[in-house]
Amino acid sequence: MSGGAIWPPWCPPSRDRRSAWKAWTSAWQQRVRKGSRADRPILLFTDPDGTLLEHRTQPCVPACKALRLLADQNVPVVLCSSRTRAELELIQQEFHLRHPFISESGSAVYLPRGYFPSSPGPAGSAGYDVIAFGGPHRPAAEALRRTAEALAIDVRSVTDMSLQELADVSQVSLAEARLAQLREYGELFHLIASDPAVHSRLFDALRRAGLRSAHRGRFHHVSFGADIRRSVRTLTSLYRQEFGDILTVGVSDGLAEPSILCEVDVPIVVLNPAVDPARVLRKVPTAWVTTVDGSLGWDQAIFAAVEPELRKACPGLRD
Repeated sequence: MSGGAIWPPWCPPSRDRRSAWKAWTSAWQQRVRKGSRADRPILLFTDPDGTLLEHRTQPCVPACKALRLLADQNVPVVLCSSRTRAELELIQQEFHLRHPFISESGSAVYLPRGYFPSSPGPAGSAGYDVIAFGGPHRPAAEALRRTAEALAIDVRSVTDMSLQELADVSQVSLAEARLAQLREYGELFHLIASDPAVHSRLFDALRRAGLRSAHRGRFHHVSFGADIRRSVRTLTSLYRQEFGDILTVGVSDGLAEPSILCEVDVPIVVLNPAVDPARVLRKVPTAWVTTVDGSLGWDQAIFAAVEPELRKACPGLRD
């Protein structure tokens, strides 16, 4: 599949942005209407990086309209990320989200206490019920260090970096770098070598040591047991127990492994210049790719795929 395959025949890349947006949205609305039911509640999973967040830390302004629509219609927005609980709590505050979230590449699902009628997991700290899939941070960090040293491969763990070094690498403030270091489950690290053979040797050894790995941009995440797909399925099941049949939507920029997209009814990839869309589509053939990137792409995804369902369920919904 070539990169041009993401552009349907009715929307060639040569069209201007406004026309492309209109054509993409129209086609998406037709697709979502097809065979869907108006009474299905919607559950939205999204990786905030490259979508809601223009960069690693700056919240988007354009998506506020889409977020307002979702909030007005009680659509849960579930953040799924390699970020820590502390980082995601900050994003939740910035966007006024009060829903569960999934941290550290599927290591844990955090449920605000009392969110579901019956507690599905043991009570955690800071007002959450926690469903943990990943093991504690320290054993994972030590296993990473031992494995890398045995292979003489140089890695830089996020928790071993100075705050200034991490802030410079990630292009964030010192305070935000500190939040990134507050890891509870796995370890985030940077591989110094760029040789794919070196990467392959390390990740093969990590798998033999029982560690799961995930990739997000310049960083890799390792843990004992973290599983984003299992965490998405578990949370979806909890919502279905409460609301019955639901429509699940997943939004990601494709930079990370497309685990979220593989577990939803409506997978959408927000265009990212650093990602080959064809690579994502090979893994998730039913996904659609937006015509614009960043927060505008996230906006486009919401208004094309989610708003038509809301309008069917609520005919009086205002523009």
